[in-house]
Amino acid sequence: MMELYAKSPEQGGLTLQQHTRHVRDTILKMARVYGFNTRLARLGAILHDLGKAHPFFQRTIRGEVSDTERQQSDPHRHEISSLLFLPLFDKADWPVLVEMVAAHHKSVSADVRKRGLVDLALDWIGADAVFDRHAEDLETWSVQLQPLLLAFKITPRSITRTEAREAFNFALDYCDTRPVGWSRWRGLLMSADHFASEYMHEASALIAGFYTNPNLNYYSRTSNLHPLSLVRAKHRSRHTFVIAPTGSGKTDFLLRRCRGRVVYTLPFQASINAMFVRLNRDLNQKNGHPLPIDQQTDIRRVHAASRIQIRTENGKTTEEELFRQRNPGASIKITTPHQLAAIIFGTSGHEAAALDVAGCDVILDEVHVYDNLARAMTLELVKALVRLGCRVHIGTATIPDALTERLMEALGGRRSVYKVSFGKRILTKFNRHEVRKVDDELTARRVIADALAAGERVLFVANQVKLAQKRYLWAKSQFPDVPVLLVHSRYRRCDRAELESQISVYDQSQGPCIVIATQVVEVSLDISFDRLVTDAAPLDSLIQRFGRIHRRRSEQTIGTYKPVHVIAPAQSDKDIRPYDADVVRRSFDLLPDGLLRETELQRLINEVYAEVAVPSIDVHLATGQTAPLRELCHRPKSVLIDALEIEGAVCILESDRETYIKRFGATRLELEIPVPWRSVARFSGSWPRLETGSYPFVVSDSLYNSGGIPLGLQLPVSANSLSNSLTHFL
Repeated sequence: MMELYAKSPEQGGLTLQQHTRHVRDTILKMARVYGFNTRLARLGAILHDLGKAHPFFQRTIRGEVSDTERQQSDPHRHEISSLLFLPLFDKADWPVLVEMVAAHHKSVSADVRKRGLVDLALDWIGADAVFDRHAEDLETWSVQLQPLLLAFKITPRSITRTEAREAFNFALDYCDTRPVGWSRWRGLLMSADHFASEYMHEASALIAGFYTNPNLNYYSRTSNLHPLSLVRAKHRSRHTFVIAPTGSGKTDFLLRRCRGRVVYTLPFQASINAMFVRLNRDLNQKNGHPLPIDQQTDIRRVHAASRIQIRTENGKTTEEELFRQRNPGASIKITTPHQLAAIIFGTSGHEAAALDVAGCDVILDEVHVYDNLARAMTLELVKALVRLGCRVHIGTATIPDALTERLMEALGGRRSVYKVSFGKRILTKFNRHEVRKVDDELTARRVIADALAAGERVLFVANQVKLAQKRYLWAKSQFPDVPVLLVHSRYRRCDRAELESQISVYDQSQGPCIVIATQVVEVSLDISFDRLVTDAAPLDSLIQRFGRIHRRRSEQTIGTYKPVHVIAPAQSDKDIRPYDADVVRRSFDLLPDGLLRETELQRLINEVYAEVAVPSIDVHLATGQTAPLRELCHRPKSVLIDALEIEGAVCILESDRETYIKRFGATRLELEIPVPWRSVARFSGSWPRLETGSYPFVVSDSLYNSGGIPLGLQLPVSANSLSNSLTHFL
C-alpha cells in the first residue's frame, strides 16, 4: 500500500499519519488550556486532513500535477474531501467536527480565490460538481486510510457514496447557515494545525512548556523615586488606568496588576524591542548571567521585524526562536495593538488570535499616541478584549480627558476600573525640563554645536525621515570627530535592528555624541540624554520626547532641570506632516518658554485637544452593524487596515534581489525595507516589483546610500530632486 503524505519534501516530507499525530498532541494541550472538550478536539485532529489521501492531492505533493492540469480541472480542497468521512463519527459530533475541519484553511464563503466550501458549491461550480470532484474514486483511496484510522483507534469501514453525500450536504448546509460571530472550534484547530506544521516532530515537547503564567514578583520592588512602586496593586476593580509622568514606575505597576499570561502592547518597534530587552533582563537573568533555560520566563515580541531581533550569544538565529515568536501560549508577549487587529476586523486567523488573548492580562502602554483611525481601532480593541474576559491595564503619561472618558467607558465604566494618578506634591518632583523655543533650523544647529562642544549627549528628533537624513549628512560633515547615529523606520530590517541596538551605547557614552532620529525613539525607551532638539509636534508627542532627556532621577537631581529645544512649526502644512498642522501649532503656542511644570500638563493637553476625533469604523468591524462577519469566515483584507498601514509596502535593494528570490523566511525579512504605501504609490508604475515573498519593489542602491553613507531609503520627489536637495541642504 502506497504511503500517504501530508507535506511535500520541501515542507518536511511528513507522512499523513505523522502530521495527524503532531496535530492531535498539540490540540489536546491547547484544548485543556482553553477549556475545550478534549474528546472532540482529538476527533477533529484525526478528521481534519483525511482528505489529503485523495489521489489529486497525493499527485500534487509528489510534483506530478502540471499547471495545465491544475487550471483545467475543478479545484480540489482537501478539507472538503475530509468532510466525506464524517460517517465514521457519531452524528451528534458532526457540527463541532464541521466547525474544526471545513474552514481550517479557507473562509467558507467570500474567500479571496472563491475556494471555500460555500463559494464552490453555491456560487461557482455547483454542489453536485463539488461533491463529485472531492469523492472521485472514493471507494478505492479511502481504503488507504485504514492503517491511519486504526492507529488512532477509529474503526475503519467502507463509506458509500450515499453516506458521503449526506455528510457533504450536512456540512454545506451547516456552513451556509452560520450566525454572525466567531468559532472557537475553528480557532482551536487552526492554532494546532499551524503549530504542528511548523514544529513537526518537536511540536509536542515544545508546547508542553507553553501557557505558563509568569512570576512577576520581581516588580514588587519599591523606591521613593518611583512613587507608583509605593501604590498598592491589589484592588477589587478588574481593569486599570494609570496616568503618571515618565519615570514614575508605570511598567512595574502595570505588571504588578497582572495575574495571568501577559500581552504587553506598545506603539513602536523600537519601544517593543527595548521592553523585550528590559523584561528579559529582569526575569531571565541573575547578576548579569542568563538563568537556566528551564527557569526562564517565556517572553516573546511580535512586530514586523521581530524575527530579526532574536539573536543568540554568538549572533546566530535559531529556527525555533524565529517561529515561536508568533505562536500562541507565551507567558509574556510584547506587541503592538495593530498585531491584535485581526480580532476586531475579522481578518485571517482572528479566531486563533482571540483564543490566545482571551482571559489574559493585556497592558496598553502609551495609548495616547494613536491618532484618528488608529485611535478608533484601539477603542474597539479595548471593547473586544473586555468581551473576551481580559483584564485590561492602560498606562499613559499624557492623555486628554475626553479620550480618558472614552476609554473608561470601553472598559465598562468607573466601577470596573482602578484609576491611579498623582496630586500636586508628587507631580512637582517630576519637574525636570526647561523648554526653549527655537525660531529656525539654523538656530537649532548652533544650539547643537555649542552642546557638543560642552561634551553633551544630544538627541535630535525630526518628524520626517527625509529631514532626519538631511540632518545626519549635516552632522557627519560638521562634526567629523563626534559619534553620530541615524535611526528611522526606512532601513533594511537587519540594518535597523543593529542601529536601534546602538542607541543605548550612545546613551551610555561618556563624551559628546548625537543621535538623530524620528518618532521611533519617542516611547518607552530607557534612555537619558543631556539635551533634546526637536521639531514641533503634538504636545503629547513632545512630552514623550522630553522623557528621553534627564530621565534617570536620583535624590540629588530632583529640582534640577535640563534643556529641551523645540523648533517653531514650518509655514507649510505639508512640512508638518504626518501630524495635524493645527494641533502642532497650537501645541507650540501653549508650551511655556521656561520650566515645564508637571502640574500644568493636563490643562495644556486638554487645551490642545478640546475635542478628540474618533471616526466611526463600524463598516470594517467583524461585529459591526454594517457588515457583520459570520462564523467560519474571515475577511482577506480590510480597507481600514490599509488606511492604518498595518500592511504597508516593502522595498528591497537591487543588490539584494537575487538573494531575496533564492532565500526564504528570516533572510527575506532582513532585506526588506518597510514603507507606508502612500509614500511609494506614485512610484508603483516605474519601480519593478517581484512576484514573490512580500511582493517588494526593487529600488536602486543609490537611493539607500549617499556617497557610501547608509542613509536608509530616500524617496525622491523626482528623478533629480533628491541629490539636488541634499547638496543644497549641506
